[in-house]
Amino acid sequence: MKRFFSLTAEPIPIGGPDHLMYVALLVLAAALLIGCRRWVREHARQVHAGVLIVSVTQQMLMYGVYVATGWGWAQVLPLHISRVSALLCVVYLATGSERVMDVLFYFSLWAWFSFSYPQDISPITNLFGWSFLINHVITLLMPVLAWVTTDWRPSRRALGRAFAWMVVFSLVAVAVNAITDGDYFFQRSMPVLGSLGQPAYYLGTLLTGLILFWLGYGISRLVPDGGAGAAEGPNRASPPAS
Repeated sequence: MKRFFSLTAEPIPIGGPDHLMYVALLVLAAALLIGCRRWVREHARQVHAGVLIVSVTQQMLMYGVYVATGWGWAQVLPLHISRVSALLCVVYLATGSERVMDVLFYFSLWAWFSFSYPQDISPITNLFGWSFLINHVITLLMPVLAWVTTDWRPSRRALGRAFAWMVVFSLVAVAVNAITDGDYFFQRSMPVLGSLGQPAYYLGTLLTGLILFWLGYGISRLVPDGGAGAAEGPNRASPPAS
């Protein structure tokens, strides 16, 4: 139990057992969501409510621990893009706003980096490890849930809006880093190609984001229409009001 609540757990290695377990659980959750999409579609309100409760609980526990243990402003603010995405998930689940999902989809693409190249992530036997897992599984699969339940698809216009919001977010993160000595958006630690230095690393991050957004949009065009339609067949009902 002490290990589970430890604040100084050893970070997991990339490709290690804990990392592979996180990946396996993500794959399992995705398989259940897609394989049971007819049931998910028919119970969309209940599914949204259940995921919303889990997401809000995870956020409250995470920030509650931060406050209770006296972590500073350099660590606790919601200025990592995964934390922003988690808050967007809560807003989408509560409102059903397609405009929120439009931005969330593109922001959530960054979470694939966190999952494939984890930095300072606690093991699955630790509270923060479970927080990471729940946060990222919900973030990564939220666009799939929207596709299954409402036939939502990303658009090129939304790509532009999302990139503009990413630029705003990144500038705020950099400014807060300067004030708090933080590492939001990893602009201080520069975990990949850190030899570039600043401001080249910052500009490279924006370019990477833009490429990532277009790649995500392109892949989404390969997914057939009818996440909801395929689940219900030709006589499907209209999506439930959000």
